[in-house]
Amino acid sequence: MSFSRGLAMVKTSDREQLVGMPINLTAEAEQVLRKVKSKYGELHMIIGDTGCCGYSNVFLTSRKPVGDYVAIGERSGVAVYLRPPLDSTLNPGNVVVDVVEAVADDSLSLETELGYRFILRLRQG
Repeated sequence: MSFSRGLAMVKTSDREQLVGMPINLTAEAEQVLRKVKSKYGELHMIIGDTGCCGYSNVFLTSRKPVGDYVAIGERSGVAVYLRPPLDSTLNPGNVVVDVVEAVADDSLSLETELGYRFILRLRQG
């Protein structure tokens, strides 16, 4: 089953990928994303299950993900991916990537080196 939500669909091998989904970030999250990008260059943001926290975590890495990740667009030059089943169940318009200060964090996500942690929140209103 595929939900296009009025977006362009691109056929790749046996999988359809949604392209151009809006990725919502708070102003603070956008600022932190740009700082990390200036330090590392090419970045990839994964929204989904990366080993802990179920499907609610946001993981920032300098390595392109391998596997069943679905590329959905970019924000500030950072490629954004969803991990199935989020690619067919999550409406990105209903969530926003935010950032919180995280002095001690057990994540390997790159923003933690600057004392922050990206989180996924439901949009209000």
